[in-house]
Amino acid sequence: MKYRAWINRVCWAVLVYMGFWHVAVAEERPASEGSWVRVVDQPDLGLTIDTRAMQGTNVREFRGETVVKATLASLMATIQDTERVPQWMPHVAKVTLVSPDKDQHSEIYLVIHVPWPLHDRDAFVDVRWSQDASTHAVHMVGRSRMAGAGLQVGCVRMPEMDMDWTFTPLGHGKVRVVFRGFGLPGGVVPNWAANLVVTELPEGSLKHLQAQVDLPRHQRVSMPGLVEPQN
Repeated sequence: MKYRAWINRVCWAVLVYMGFWHVAVAEERPASEGSWVRVVDQPDLGLTIDTRAMQGTNVREFRGETVVKATLASLMATIQDTERVPQWMPHVAKVTLVSPDKDQHSEIYLVIHVPWPLHDRDAFVDVRWSQDASTHAVHMVGRSRMAGAGLQVGCVRMPEMDMDWTFTPLGHGKVRVVFRGFGLPGGVVPNWAANLVVTELPEGSLKHLQAQVDLPRHQRVSMPGLVEPQN
């Protein structure tokens, strides 16, 4: 087993020096180009994942969608439960609440785990949410900034990261969930490693979302300013 682990590490190192890499040098979010492409379609789970190309980078943007049985408050509580997020969101190694939710705004620090020999990536993210008065849909927007708390030793700060959650009530206790995101990893990373996160992060997160919403700690909660629809 030790010999096999050593071989795996050597293979990773060989890949590094062979140059199969993409350098993410953009400092601002690039514009999208082309159409969404379906990469995951699981009708039994009501789960789909689409990706599309972004200008000036080989890292793709993702958009995942599913339907869960939940209240808006329980969904919000699940996403804001930073202690548990690494347990159900693939590749998320750490989430720290820097500034608690106040006036529909909070700040978080997160670390994205990537395979050896790469360095983990981190980001400081401003999170804001709003609710449509007519449809009761909730939109959570997370946008990173280079400055901010954190910068864990051994991590590379991501120059760009944005993730959006949209919760749209469908009636009868069901909610359509759309999870969209894009990130520039910074530094030098292999294309396949960057885009592995693009599919595994939304797919795993949406698969595990219902189980997290159903946890007692996420039930019977209320959010100031949040209005639940009258089914």
